[in-house]
Amino acid sequence: MNIEILKVDSKEMAIEANKYLTKLIHDEKKYDDNINEECIVNSLYDNFYMNDGVCIFLAKEKEQYVGYLFGVMMDTGDAYIKPQAKLDAMFVDEEYRGNKIGKKLIDEFKSWAKGKGAKYIELTVCNGNIPAISLYKNNGFKDTKITMQYIVEK
Repeated sequence: MNIEILKVDSKEMAIEANKYLTKLIHDEKKYDDNINEECIVNSLYDNFYMNDGVCIFLAKEKEQYVGYLFGVMMDTGDAYIKPQAKLDAMFVDEEYRGNKIGKKLIDEFKSWAKGKGAKYIELTVCNGNIPAISLYKNNGFKDTKITMQYIVEK
């Protein structure tokens, strides 16, 4: 399988990234019952790709997109000495999982973040998403913080 990782640099590619964010949202319903499975992202990334502090990649096999990654440089003001990056969203089509596409997307993002001077990359993943947690850990991510929630309404 010959996978190409492309940085989104046009509105047409941003439209494809929007479709992948929609797929990710629908997939996360398995791990969070508060996800709106009817949500459709139409234009979120349409202008983001032009921002220097934003990174959107599409994974492509032949003429077909098979996954994506969205990340940003985080503005933390003066709280940190060096900047941080956030891997905000990643999704690989189910039939293409297990082919190192996630690793390729992560590696490309690591390189981008390093080029931006990031000290580290943060991400958030649902506790129940064991395959994603395993992927991230296998790619050098470690548990360093805990995100907690209080459920107000039951």
